[in-house]
Amino acid sequence: MKNKKVISLLVVLMILLMVITACGGQTKKDEPQKEGDAKKEEVKVSGPKMGGVLQVVIDADPPTIDPHASSTTLTFVVGYHIFEGLYTLDEQLKPIPMLAEDFPKISNDALTYTFKLRTGLKFHNGNSVTAEDVVASLKRWGNMSKYGKSLFKNVEAVEAKDEQTVELKLTKPTGTTLVSLAMPNGGAFIYPKELCEKYPDKPMEEFIGTGPFKFVEWLPNQYIKLIRYEEYQPVEAATDGYGGKKVAYLDELKFIPISDETVRITSVEGGEYDFADFVPVDEYTRLKDDPNIQAIPSAPRAWFAFNFNKRAGIMSNVKIREAFLTALDMEPILAAGYGDEAFWRVDPSIMLKEQAWWSDIGKEKYDQGDIEKAKKLLAEAGYKGEKIVWMSGPLEYNLSLAAKNQLEKAGFNIDLQSMEWATLADRRKNPELWDIFSTGMTLKPDPTMFTALNPNYAGWWESPRLIKLLDNLAQETEFNKRYAIMEEIQELFYTEIPTVKVGDYANLRILAKNVKGFTSMNEIFFWNVWKE
Repeated sequence: MKNKKVISLLVVLMILLMVITACGGQTKKDEPQKEGDAKKEEVKVSGPKMGGVLQVVIDADPPTIDPHASSTTLTFVVGYHIFEGLYTLDEQLKPIPMLAEDFPKISNDALTYTFKLRTGLKFHNGNSVTAEDVVASLKRWGNMSKYGKSLFKNVEAVEAKDEQTVELKLTKPTGTTLVSLAMPNGGAFIYPKELCEKYPDKPMEEFIGTGPFKFVEWLPNQYIKLIRYEEYQPVEAATDGYGGKKVAYLDELKFIPISDETVRITSVEGGEYDFADFVPVDEYTRLKDDPNIQAIPSAPRAWFAFNFNKRAGIMSNVKIREAFLTALDMEPILAAGYGDEAFWRVDPSIMLKEQAWWSDIGKEKYDQGDIEKAKKLLAEAGYKGEKIVWMSGPLEYNLSLAAKNQLEKAGFNIDLQSMEWATLADRRKNPELWDIFSTGMTLKPDPTMFTALNPNYAGWWESPRLIKLLDNLAQETEFNKRYAIMEEIQELFYTEIPTVKVGDYANLRILAKNVKGFTSMNEIFFWNVWKE
């Protein structure tokens, strides 16, 4: 009897199973599948993950990784993974707090800045960061770095008021105080006091900071190895430019110097390494379709310039410089000289569009491409076809050649000379040897630091009005007033025409497909980056 009941029960269960299966099958077969359902089933939710080694190709060994001792790009690209300052730069390249807990308290006379450190900060050696470390670091920076020396001309004293508080006293109001402390290039990074005393005026040979990665090993011409700092204390703020929250997802970060351009590219293409910067932009068309890598432009990092000799020769005549500017149509020049439009843009501002300083003052004089007007201006200037010696390095040569072709239609007699950059840099010191040279003007966070506005820079824009405006800008501390002065400087730039701005440019970077979280700003960094 029991056996019959068991058999009956099994039969019922089998019938039910067949009905359920049939219903399920009918639904899958007959119900229309919504578009994208299959894709959704395949998508795996992913996000940042800890672990892995990121191998970054750089074009050479840095001279040091002590940013107080060198302002070269390679020094701070490696160094600011290890070191941090009181302040850093946000996405618009404005100062934001890093080791300081907030912006400083500034006295009514703008002469005293009081900084408070965040609590819980530790160096990579396990020691707490104190005000004494900050004082020693700032004094060393003021003695060694060009930006430190510039600020410390106006510093009366820097003192520790207690374990967490530093006071900086100025001799006069200085509008560049915060941005000088925030600069990554030759920046005011904070080191242990004992190292500042051990290496008071020469590059450090021990690298201990507070950053998300700590130094392990440097084998010259082979690699620089950093590892995650497990006790890193991030800022409790959203990631913003070079600041905000930083996470070291990677176990290890390794910088490998390779000078050969082709090898740098093929090493990432072939999967040997994970990242390379300063890849020739003419490789973009080929690389962007490679399924194994990501080919991406950087943020604009500089602008191309044709810089005039204003101290001697034919281009010291401002009317001829005006004719030169008037003749140029920038878009075809940039297209001929720098390829894909992903890497350049036409824009009149001295400071880049990504910066709070951007302005279109003078735009009516920029990018005119008016050959007939240029001819009239040359006639008014009394130009008789005198030869104009124009020097160009390899990067800017095609740009210069495209511009030369336009200028000759207006009547200019151009002798365009191609040379290696080292030769050009040497020759431009002598104003008797040249009339124009081509170059790039790398962006700076403050106009007072911008090369094109420096009266001592080759070309020598020694305008009394410029010098007065720069002095006013350096002393003013309120941004709105500083911005108004900057616009006056830009208006003067388009009146006296010391230099022709051609257009902004970026560089090409390539990454392995599994590198995630990379932010392509003007300079590279690898906190908040992980490997999938």
